Amino acid sequence: MFKNYLKSAYRNLLKTRLFSFINIMGLAVGMAAGLLILHYVIFEKSFDNFHQASDRVYRLRYERIGVDGSGAVRFASCCPPAGKLIRERYSQVENLGRMLKYAAAVSYQDRRFIENRMFFAEPELFEVLQFEFRSGDPAEGISQPNKAFMSESTARKYFGDEDPLGKVFSVDQKTDYEVSGVFRDLPANSHLKADILLAWENLITLYGPEFQDAWGHTGVYTYLRLKPGTDIPAFEAQLAELVEAEFGEALKHYNLVMNLPLQPLRDIHLSSHFMQEYELNGELDTVNFLLIIAAFIIIMAWVNYVNLSTARTLTRAREVGLRKVAGATRGQLMGQFFLETLLINLAALILALGLIALALPLFHALTGIPPSHTIWAQGWFGPAILILLAAGILLSGLYPVMVMSSFQPVAVLKGKLGGAGSGINLRKALVVFQFVIAVILLSGTFTVYRQLAFMQQHDLGFDMDQTLVIKAPRVRDELYGEKFTTFKKTLLVHSAVKNISHATDVPGRQIWWDAGAIHKEGEDASKGKNYQIVGIDADYIDLFDLKLVAGRNFLPDAPADKEALILNETAVRWMGFDSPEDAAGGRVDYWGNIFTITGVLQDYHQQSLKAEFEPHLYRYLPTGRDVRGVFAVKLSGQDIPASVALIKSRYDEFFPGNPFDYFFLDDYYDQQYHSDRLFGQVFTLFAGLAIFITALGIFGLAAFSATQRTKEIGIRKVLGADISRIVLLLSRDVLILLALSCIIALPLLWLGLNGWLEGFATRMALRSELFIVPMLIVAGVTLLTVGYQTVKAARGNPVEALKYE
Repeated sequence: MFKNYLKSAYRNLLKTRLFSFINIMGLAVGMAAGLLILHYVIFEKSFDNFHQASDRVYRLRYERIGVDGSGAVRFASCCPPAGKLIRERYSQVENLGRMLKYAAAVSYQDRRFIENRMFFAEPELFEVLQFEFRSGDPAEGISQPNKAFMSESTARKYFGDEDPLGKVFSVDQKTDYEVSGVFRDLPANSHLKADILLAWENLITLYGPEFQDAWGHTGVYTYLRLKPGTDIPAFEAQLAELVEAEFGEALKHYNLVMNLPLQPLRDIHLSSHFMQEYELNGELDTVNFLLIIAAFIIIMAWVNYVNLSTARTLTRAREVGLRKVAGATRGQLMGQFFLETLLINLAALILALGLIALALPLFHALTGIPPSHTIWAQGWFGPAILILLAAGILLSGLYPVMVMSSFQPVAVLKGKLGGAGSGINLRKALVVFQFVIAVILLSGTFTVYRQLAFMQQHDLGFDMDQTLVIKAPRVRDELYGEKFTTFKKTLLVHSAVKNISHATDVPGRQIWWDAGAIHKEGEDASKGKNYQIVGIDADYIDLFDLKLVAGRNFLPDAPADKEALILNETAVRWMGFDSPEDAAGGRVDYWGNIFTITGVLQDYHQQSLKAEFEPHLYRYLPTGRDVRGVFAVKLSGQDIPASVALIKSRYDEFFPGNPFDYFFLDDYYDQQYHSDRLFGQVFTLFAGLAIFITALGIFGLAAFSATQRTKEIGIRKVLGADISRIVLLLSRDVLILLALSCIIALPLLWLGLNGWLEGFATRMALRSELFIVPMLIVAGVTLLTVGYQTVKAARGNPVEALKYE
């Protein structure tokens, strides 16, 4: 019996090659797209799951907010005493470990690099986070001063194939460390990227014993694993009591609220965008939206199958009637039709796996998933294939099978088909669904790219073209200031260099220096708010072409400017001045020290256009505040490689022992939009696939409709109808459905696109072409698809058409 079913199913697929191809191709593209998106989504949501008991691991953060909600400062890190006190006082804590990021120059023999993923770490950290050690004892390896752990790749970078254990390297040419252990590189799906871990005791030596009690230092990352069953809200309430006990009166005096929130470890990668993050994190909304797109694409592929299968019920009705007359039961007929569905879905799955294999390298390059994290090795992949296959057979095959197996043999053989109207209505509803999704995805693609273009073309308020940014030397002596001045003069004699500035930060980077309780002179300290601070020299404003709207720039030969400030417009408003002119010459209480405001800068976008303008204060610090500073070099644009080589040679001459670590500011600034660009690229790719699947389905329906109406077309041609009138007649129903789809899509688009754009502080206005152009494109694709089939049918010989059936 099964063999007969199989033969019959195979013959039927060969008999209707076009429709079989359309079904298989549509399902294959849908499956491949869905599985690839699922691969990306699962990778993004798998971050930090590899840690033991990761559901009980949290990161302790620090927040400081004005009681009126203003001046919010939210850090990914925390203060040194917080972890120390929590470890001592709270029994809910199973383990707690701390680390502090320390970017520095590392050297071994003639190899020198700036290590941006280096940390001081407590040995207890390895009881909270999972590190896989190849050698060394995690409990003892860095419990002693001047000991360090290295990742495998970092050890190879410095020591090649030699055994790294016992090797001694230098940090900033000041402190030597011995490698006491090597750990495997942390997985790609870890929010923490660490290459070197230094003994915590050296941090205490570096900053002094008072560091342990420094509540003003917010650079310590604190991880804790809580005991099973811990009530998180109750524990956070206890932390609030700790803050109240330590700072209650001071916080009331300054009208501030301080929090120590717990952040689930597994939420960090997709839901954490605070100050002092290790690096830019992903976007949960983007990942979830792509998951929805994957679901829609797969559903659209199934819709195609249902549409074509139900459309073909008429041609298979006589077959069903004859089989029933011959004694076939409804169950046997359902089995045969389900077998056909199974064969089509199996063929589609095999083709989908081939498409995935072809697309995988490009997809990995597009999404940033490392090739080592291949889809074929994922534990979820096998079950996902089986579920997709089973769901495809059931959801796409059930309705057509039920319809075809329900035909009454006598009625069928008489040419009477019950329920045909309901089948037509279902097809129309499914076509409308496909059109709505296609229009939404295409309009979304247009909007994403237009917003990205808007951000790239928007006036940022500063000039970052041809700007080379060099990390300031970490190895320096008491003559550092004089060396920088000479270094600057030496370079400025070359036409390749237009200007040089020394600063604690540059536009495009998150400002790491902030201070609270700053207010106008004479006001109560409770009026103080939190401000971001940048230390600059007298060339900073000119180099970045910042606009002074009141007052003047700092003067290099004016001693009084050492106690002066420049504010931006937002800071002027925050301090309560009436205007920039009112602020210029005003005086500010900066932690008990009085500073004079010499000028006011026009607001500019320090970071992404997603962020609101923040209040900035600029202090005159011509050689920076500490080793975290930078040199900004404005180039003339002539032979950039030669200019960089020239600057490097002078840098090595004046600051020996320091790696020349640099970046171009425009590239660095553009990295802030990486997740948005990725979203746009992936969105475009799968929107295109959705339109392809829709066009494939419409092509199949048009071909079937043209076949079914062959005799009608012949009669109309005999009666004198021209080709254009016949094409319009056959296209009319599809165009009506498309118009209905556009009406349904419009309000959905308006709500969805406005919601997405609300994530940008500076955003474009929604314009009519963002809706009209996608609709016209979908209409054009539809007309071409339908038109090809109808023109082909309309140009046929009417005599042959009248012979049809």
